[in-house]
Amino acid sequence: MTGRALALPRPARGASLVLEGLTLAYGSRVVLAGVDLRVRPGEFAGLIGPNASGKSTLIKAVSRVMRPASGRVLLDGRDAWRQMTLAEVARAVAVVPQDFPLDFPFTVEETVLMGRLPYVHRLRGEQPADLARAREAMVATGTLRLADRTLAELAGGERQRVVLAKALAQEPRLLLLDEPTSHLDLGHQVEILDLVLRLNREAGLTVLAVLHDLNLAAMYCRRLFLLGGGGLLAEGSPEEVLTPDLLRAAFGGRVLVGRHPVHGCPQVTQVSPGLEESHRRAGEDGGPTPAAGPVFAAPRVHVLAGGGTCGRLLEVFVEAGFRVSVGPLNAGDADWRTGRALGLEVVTDWPFSPLGRRSTRRAAGLMREADAVVVGPAPFGRGNLAALEAVAAAARAGRPVAMVGGGPDPADRDFTGGRAAALIRELKAGGSPTLRGPAEAVTWVRSVTRGGDAP
Repeated sequence: MTGRALALPRPARGASLVLEGLTLAYGSRVVLAGVDLRVRPGEFAGLIGPNASGKSTLIKAVSRVMRPASGRVLLDGRDAWRQMTLAEVARAVAVVPQDFPLDFPFTVEETVLMGRLPYVHRLRGEQPADLARAREAMVATGTLRLADRTLAELAGGERQRVVLAKALAQEPRLLLLDEPTSHLDLGHQVEILDLVLRLNREAGLTVLAVLHDLNLAAMYCRRLFLLGGGGLLAEGSPEEVLTPDLLRAAFGGRVLVGRHPVHGCPQVTQVSPGLEESHRRAGEDGGPTPAAGPVFAAPRVHVLAGGGTCGRLLEVFVEAGFRVSVGPLNAGDADWRTGRALGLEVVTDWPFSPLGRRSTRRAAGLMREADAVVVGPAPFGRGNLAALEAVAAAARAGRPVAMVGGGPDPADRDFTGGRAAALIRELKAGGSPTLRGPAEAVTWVRSVTRGGDAP
């Protein structure tokens, strides 16, 4: 996506948002009670919580769609319901909703111009300044080339960028996002949130985003507000809010919290009791049926994992009877936790830090000793590039190497300026296959350790 930052009103300063004792109800049913919350000017904050916890309802109260039963909504110190007109709130606050249904074939330009309604006189209509502001919003969101097309013609990511352009045409100082990525694929999710982050940083726009995906919330938000049980359960940095105890209190179930291998923020992995029970029963029944043929010593496999991308792969390798080692991994990483729980040899490094020389050398040694090396679909940054270099060295020394997942383009998970992508291409050129999943990886390991050909 290209585009320059949107020029906001001078001075380019985001609005502050303060909720004081906010109670919201639908008739006699109270959704939120006594919520106190503060979003500072220019902050990118996230609102998270389980379904029906009141996230979207809170957005409605801030944007003057739903009147509070009690309490106050303050925008830059002014009560949005008692001291500001609806037009004044519309000039300060813009909303990007989950869905933007339109029954008429409006063009993109017409849709974006709807954001100028708080400024347009009902008799004079749009002025050149309104058209210029809408054009700036389309440039900022990369939608100017779509100006003459209708929304019905657009793909999901394009449509959401148009809705964002409409919101920016309002010249807001507070942008409210109500699950803006809920219907988008992974690439478009990052595209939309990267754009919002750029506007937040370059134009000082205050952002409060309702995000269903906890890992996206951890990546983009400086501070999180966790709703649950009819109120505000916790607030703070992603590290302070995304803890197993707080997430269990809000969502129920069991989760593992590790670290993102590139960005270093918390990464949440859900654990399924049903799958755990299924795996346990399979083990009690004798595990997977051995392949027919002569008996061989259990293959030794080393896995380069990270960020919770290889939990199931490690489990399947153990179920297949392989001797598995994994690493290097930062202590606390989701794959580190899985490896420890499975009793594997896990090469461990300090948490929250780049992988060091000692752990990388130890992992390189295990790769040389292994019958096969498997690289998971984790992204590669400066902190774990040396581990991928060790894999390439093992391949040059004759070790069979395969990659599981990761997509067809190595650049998609390269955050090293091209060095990781070059190593992945080298592995592929040397014959290392890309496997679709754990089951195919088991078949490949068995084939290369018994003299067969990998699929």
